[in-house]
Amino acid sequence: MLKLICKIEIIGKETQKVVTFEYVNSIEVKTSIKNLTDTATVKVPRKISWKGKPITDFISVGDKITISAGYEEFGIQTLFKGYLKSIKNVFPIILECENEMYNLKRITVKPENIAKFDLKKFVEKYVNGVKMNVPENLTFGSLNIQTEMTMAQALDAIIQKYPYLKGCYFKDGEFYAVFRTVPSAGKKPIVFSPEKNMISDNLTYTLEEDIKIGVKAVAILSDNSKLEAYAPAVAFTTNSKGKKNIKKGYGQRQFFAPQCKTQKELEYFAKKTDEEWITDKMSGTFTAFGVPHVEKGDIVELRDSLRPERNKKHFVAEGITYNFGTNGFRQVITLGDFIKH
Repeated sequence: MLKLICKIEIIGKETQKVVTFEYVNSIEVKTSIKNLTDTATVKVPRKISWKGKPITDFISVGDKITISAGYEEFGIQTLFKGYLKSIKNVFPIILECENEMYNLKRITVKPENIAKFDLKKFVEKYVNGVKMNVPENLTFGSLNIQTEMTMAQALDAIIQKYPYLKGCYFKDGEFYAVFRTVPSAGKKPIVFSPEKNMISDNLTYTLEEDIKIGVKAVAILSDNSKLEAYAPAVAFTTNSKGKKNIKKGYGQRQFFAPQCKTQKELEYFAKKTDEEWITDKMSGTFTAFGVPHVEKGDIVELRDSLRPERNKKHFVAEGITYNFGTNGFRQVITLGDFIKH
């Protein structure tokens, strides 16, 4: 039987003193590429002490926390980095945590009208020293911030305004922006099989012929003008004002194509995207052991010799919930976009 190991490291925001302990009742971490905020909850026995005193004497809200867990035979993995949001001095002690969004919820964004909005420059303006993983020279168009809000609220409003921006998230202290573009393989897949390392699943398989999708492609040019293209034509209707709407029975997917500078280029992009997007689908989650370790954005490959529709299919790991405790170590993995070869 594999031996469970964990390590909690907390660094005081004022003192910079480090408190560590290697035993907990339980750990739950929820992380997703679709959520601005990753969360973690750690339950700690009251008997845990530091230098002969209760750990609550040495930690406070706002302290940095790193949560790691794994098996002694495979090594320990970092599951979460962030900040203590609350400390509940009950039985057991409950530590509630948030990732870097904890700080962004405390940064104030002032009202302003931005003629040519640049996501990268906007984040760098308010968050000092943040590492950015955002495509260069993206043109979003104008942005009008009418009321004072937090940086976290501003990012949420930006996602709502620009639907081709699928989400924003932090990973290892780096800020990522995820766009609704056709997913492509770029990482070595992590293999899971019900015959080997999957515990259970509620995955649902849908055939290509049962999927009806219309693709709307959008490109915003340097002068703030917007181009739109639609595919296939049968999925959309045009009203008296020339506006296109998705037909009943179809689902619409919107994609951002900043590389397209002409209507012809955008129409070709929409057509190719539709061809790539309309394929067999797998949705839902599966539960696995703590190894192999999966992080949001990783590529998951399913291998299932008894169900060929699943076999050797690749998906983006959209979200993971890690559960660690006396009952073992589990990963509940949510599958995202299918990666077509």
